[in-house]
Order: sequence, then C-alpha cells, then structure tokens
Amino acid sequence: MKKLIIISLIIIISLLYAGPGDAGAAFLKIPVDARICGMGEASAAYIDNASALYYNPAGLGKIKSIELLFMHNAWLLDMRHEYFAAAYAFRNIGTFGLSFNYWDSGEIPCITIRGDTIPNYTFSASDWAVNIGYAKELDKACIGVGFKFLSEKHESLSTTAIAFDAGGMYELSIKGLQIGISLSNFGTGIELDQERFSLPLLVRLGWQYNLQELGFAQDFIISNADEFSIALGVEYWIAEILALRFGYRTGSGMAGLTGLRAGLGVCFKNFGFDYAAAAYGQLGMTHQFSFSWKPNR
Repeated sequence: MKKLIIISLIIIISLLYAGPGDAGAAFLKIPVDARICGMGEASAAYIDNASALYYNPAGLGKIKSIELLFMHNAWLLDMRHEYFAAAYAFRNIGTFGLSFNYWDSGEIPCITIRGDTIPNYTFSASDWAVNIGYAKELDKACIGVGFKFLSEKHESLSTTAIAFDAGGMYELSIKGLQIGISLSNFGTGIELDQERFSLPLLVRLGWQYNLQELGFAQDFIISNADEFSIALGVEYWIAEILALRFGYRTGSGMAGLTGLRAGLGVCFKNFGFDYAAAAYGQLGMTHQFSFSWKPNR
C-alpha cells in the first residue's frame, strides 16, 4: 500500500509538471466545469457560460444576463479542487465575470524511500487564483480579456503571481459554425525556494459546429508545460432537458484509457446540473460535478 502511494504521487507530479519546460502553478492546468470536461476539454469556440474566464474570456460575451456556476472536482488521491464563477451582462456595455479557483492536496503522509511512514509528519499544498474578466459581443464576433492573481503554498514556502488571459470568437457564414482562439496564463512566473518557474502558458485554437440538438467541438492546444494536444468532444441534447457528452484529449503521455472523457447534463427551469468522469490511467478516475443557475435558461 505504501509503495502504491509513492508510485501514485510520482505519477501525479509527472502528470502536473512534466512537459517540454518547467512550469509552476500547475493547478491552472486542471480543467474546470463538468460540461467542458465531458467534452474532452474542447472549449475555445464552445464555451458560453461563466467558466469562460478559465478557457476563453471571449465566451463571456455570449451571456445575456446573469449566471452563476459552482464546480466540485473529486480529484486524484482524495485531493480537492473547487471552482466558482459568476458573470453579469450590462446592456450596451458588455459582460463582466469573476471566478475563484482552489486546489488542496490534503494531508499527505511523508514516506521514506524504504516505504516507512514518518510519524506525526505530513505534507500539504494549496493553490488558489482569483480571476476577473470582461467581454463584448460585436456583431458576429466576441472579444474578451481576463486578469488573475494567484497564490501557491507548499508547506512553509509560498509565492504569488499575476497573469493575463485574452481570447476571441467568430461566427462564420456557415450556420452553426464558429471558431475561437485564446491565450491563458501569460504572466510574471513564480519563485519557490529561490527557483524560478514560468506559468503554464496555453494557446487554444478551436472550432464548434452545432446542428440543433447535436454539437461538435475540437481544440488544438499548445503549451510551454505540456506536449501538443488535441481535444475532441460531442454533445447531444434530448428534449432540451438531458445532455449526453463524450470526448477525448490527446497528449497525456500515459497509457491505458487516459484521455477519455464522458458526462451528462440536466436542465430544469433556471438550474443546470452537469457531471463528468475523466480517466487517468492507473491512477483511476476523477469526477466533476457542476451546478449552474441563470434566468430564462
């Protein structure tokens, strides 16, 4: 059991930090919003709710009134990941958004290289980010920007940083077809224990195509912290009440079913509930639950 914990922690660290370059604030790479997760994280052109602050701030421009979203992510090894976002649209001005992203490792027992537990000693880490954003819809296009302040704490070490996001969406002449592009986490970098790390910079370029109840989305994702990846997703609505979703994201570097995503959504009056499951190979599954509210859904 102790060896399993050690191996699992090593894999999680590799999953978060491995890539072509060293990057800190790795919690910024963990997806939010069960709807988008169930779509394989394809979001650049598909996002149209309050979680646009995370994926593409231009998506805020699709919100016409007010929207609230809360997500709980039962992540690997009982680690916690919570996300809250709110957006409000002002007529003739644009849409403003606010979000809070929080990740907590919990109390992890310290184990020696021989597999012996060190009594009365545990390791913990917690990260959080506050993001504010603005978007404006201009005819067939939406443009948006975001600013985030983030904090990392690993035992007695702590650091802060700031970062910017930007994005755009455009509806093409073909009905239901839209393209999107976003830049996330362009910022100052962080310093921990006299070591400097860049933030996980991400560029997403994607498209979506809607056929009434059926929607398709694809993203091409470039990052300084991960290898190039592709996100694919499909969503099917039944009677505008129940949504079924399936997706896949490449570039995990792990074997097995890693990359598979699936989920469902239910709408009732002004409320929405979404669930998504994501496979991480031998580490198991993560489970995301999102609750949202908006008038005149």
